[in-house]
Amino acid sequence: MPDTDHRPNVPDLPPEDKMGFAVPKTPAHSLMLLNRYMRTDMLQHIHVRLHKMRDENEPGSPLHHMAKSLEQVIGTWDGINLVECFTRNHLHIDPDYEFRPEQDYLHDIRLMKHHLKCHRSTIKELDRWRYP
Repeated sequence: MPDTDHRPNVPDLPPEDKMGFAVPKTPAHSLMLLNRYMRTDMLQHIHVRLHKMRDENEPGSPLHHMAKSLEQVIGTWDGINLVECFTRNHLHIDPDYEFRPEQDYLHDIRLMKHHLKCHRSTIKELDRWRYP
């Protein structure tokens, strides 16, 4: 984690957010954490896919849509390191954070993978209740 003691204007980050790596309780909670803690505008790709699914009345719950959106974004950008395609996330909780494209790109992939893993686990747990 970067040293921020020298920057007095850094907001007090909610410790329960775990810098975005908290276990999301709902798709909306996940989106809030991603909005706050993703460092690149790769975030917009999640939003675009979610809106497309909604606009096309794609079947599935918001949880399934969130997981599918994350799968698609990760599948598109993971491993190819096209950092020049992205700029800073203007929704980040700390508007003065130092943007470092290479590190921030990798951070965002890790953060999305964490959220996807959590959503898959929730889906699996719900399926166990639904189909005993």
